[in-house]
Amino acid sequence: MFLTHHARPFAALVLLILLPCLGCARQDKNVPVAERGVLDLSGWDVVRDGPVALNGQWAFYWDRLLAPEDFKPDLAPPQPSGFMNLPGTWKGQMLHGQPLSGQGQATFRLRLLPGPENLQLTLRLKGIHAAYRLWANGKLIAESGVVGQSPAKEKPHRSLILAKVASQGEPIDLVLQVSNHSYRRGGVLHSILLGRSDQLERIHIRIWSWTMFFSGSLLVMAIYHLALYFLKRKEASTLYFSLGCLVLICIYGTMDSSDWLVNLFIPGADPAIVEKVSLVSFSILSSILYRFYRSLYPREFLLVVQHMVDARNVLYVVIILTQQNFVLYYLLLWFAVSTFILHIYYFVMLLVSVRRGRDGSFILLCGYVILSLTSLNDIYGHVFSTISLDLMLFGFLAFVLSQALALAQRFANAFTAVENLSADLRAEMDERTRLEREIINVSEEERRRLSYDLHDGLCQQLVGTRVRCAALARSAIAEQGVAEEVTEIASLLTDSVGQAYDLSRGLWPVECAPGEVGSSLAELARRVGRSTGIAVQYREHLSCSPCRNEHLVQLYRIAQESVANAVKHAQPGRIAISLDCGLDRRLILAVDDDGIGRRAAAGSPGGLGLRIMAYRARMIGALLSIDDVEAGGTRVVCSLACPADKTSEDADG
Repeated sequence: MFLTHHARPFAALVLLILLPCLGCARQDKNVPVAERGVLDLSGWDVVRDGPVALNGQWAFYWDRLLAPEDFKPDLAPPQPSGFMNLPGTWKGQMLHGQPLSGQGQATFRLRLLPGPENLQLTLRLKGIHAAYRLWANGKLIAESGVVGQSPAKEKPHRSLILAKVASQGEPIDLVLQVSNHSYRRGGVLHSILLGRSDQLERIHIRIWSWTMFFSGSLLVMAIYHLALYFLKRKEASTLYFSLGCLVLICIYGTMDSSDWLVNLFIPGADPAIVEKVSLVSFSILSSILYRFYRSLYPREFLLVVQHMVDARNVLYVVIILTQQNFVLYYLLLWFAVSTFILHIYYFVMLLVSVRRGRDGSFILLCGYVILSLTSLNDIYGHVFSTISLDLMLFGFLAFVLSQALALAQRFANAFTAVENLSADLRAEMDERTRLEREIINVSEEERRRLSYDLHDGLCQQLVGTRVRCAALARSAIAEQGVAEEVTEIASLLTDSVGQAYDLSRGLWPVECAPGEVGSSLAELARRVGRSTGIAVQYREHLSCSPCRNEHLVQLYRIAQESVANAVKHAQPGRIAISLDCGLDRRLILAVDDDGIGRRAAAGSPGGLGLRIMAYRARMIGALLSIDDVEAGGTRVVCSLACPADKTSEDADG
């Protein structure tokens, strides 16, 4: 069940990671390797087989900066200190039984034995710490920085250089001077490639293309998630994700593995500043990453650890900005050790999150494992001075995609939960509406029963009593004053009969069928006018006679409440009730008065009647509006749709 739940996002993650690898495989061919300072290229066709890496054993002259003049045939050739495999670093190389330090200077020499063709070739050089000069057959063809035998004389410079070299079928002697007094390890850290100029340019363009694709994808994701954060600020994870994407762009765009993409946008950028930007970005990234994880899983990622990570990163940023490269890269070892410990903590907490079933934790764990392996591969190369594969791009890609997929899964689960809750809420609201309508129907039925009981019971008894009193008043009564009292009682009974009939009609106005609502509203106008002395008028214009709308009783109740509110609060001199059929098949009830208006009457007690009117209108799906009239007074309008099918049925009938 666990694997099934996570199979789809995991498959998407693997597919997106492997996508850049398509087409990367090359043909299986024996690549020539230098042996004891000689590289035989006679069997390698650069045009057919492509560029070749000048890897293998170069003659190594430690602590000597030799020039081509030192290797002239008429002079005794200097003896090499040994042979060193390039790419590689001299740090840790054994010489006279002692390991070499990372700082110092040396000369490398290689003799190329090309084929008989006359070709214009190019050498691709990068990742040589920290300054170098290269000669081909005695001609200086490449130089980066200033080579020196001390930190004061050396000027480090990290760059990518494409150097021209002509091949005329004769051996080519390469002499390479390298000095390093700035970094932990000196040497040639990347393969020197030999090929045609267009082939090496394509390699450079391919690296920049992948880097720009990666950076552009990160930029799009950063802008998208930043917009999500501004739309919903409670989701801090989207903010940290967008910031992490921007920092990753800074990191990879300033790394040598991207051929320093920053130079494309900032030509002539100072390599020292570019390197510090890369290191500072690395430090900031871990703080952003921890906050991202903590925003998703606050119970697993502790706040105290976040403070520790921030303190470490602030300290290292200060060191980056204030110390020389020599000190900085020695302290990088301790930063790498703390990073390794932090990797373990991340892994354990993400594993705990997976076991607890946190949303997206499995995808984040997979992405973080890949990032950890690739970054630890890079850290291993820095700490142990070995040449490792350049896997950082794929690690970053897996890491970012895992975070994006985790956030997408989290939002998808949230949207699904909202949809389920909305469906449940709609069902509950429908059930509530149904129950409220049943309550109204029961209430109206109870009103009808009470109306009938009053009409057929109490009203009839009062009428009978009034008749008997009237008959008694007409008879001869001997006692003085009794006849007047009987007449007064008969008059009171007459008023009581009228009030009882009014109460009965008020409880249930539509006595026979819904079509008689017009007479009920007319009776309402007559009864209110008689009891209050206010001129109350009623007018109707109905296209269907009689009107069969099933909600006429509720319209009567709304009219009844509107008239009562006007009489009680508005101090009107005239009230007009109208019931009309609109052109859009809507039944419109309007109650107008010429009173003081809602604003002036706002101070009077009440408000329950308005809520009851709104509630009744909502129950029958009607539109209710209550507005002040410019000339004075208030206008209440209730608009109710008439079902087309019922109208047509009535017309057919």
